[in-house]
Amino acid sequence: MKKIKETYLPLLNRTEVVYEIDHARQPTPKKEFIKSQIAAELKTSEELIDLHKVITNFGTSKTKVIAEVYNAKEDLQRLIRKGKKEKAKEKTKEDGKKEEKK
Repeated sequence: MKKIKETYLPLLNRTEVVYEIDHARQPTPKKEFIKSQIAAELKTSEELIDLHKVITNFGTSKTKVIAEVYNAKEDLQRLIRKGKKEKAKEKTKEDGKKEEKK
């Protein structure tokens, strides 16, 4: 694992890091493995890391990882992007609350 770039963003209270992982003769590493490697190298908790992108070009054995490392869990929860499943769960909870009020 080789660190390519590290940028601190003070307004967002996070550090953006770019790594290149060489995985010759092996499949693309799992996201959990990548998170644990980044956490070990930066000496931080895995729950403060958000993997923004994991890019592997077809036929190559190198993966580019763009990760965001937050200073606090509150900052992570405030700024993290929500997936379709999480948005759907929130919508069903809101619909349930509206039906209870009627």
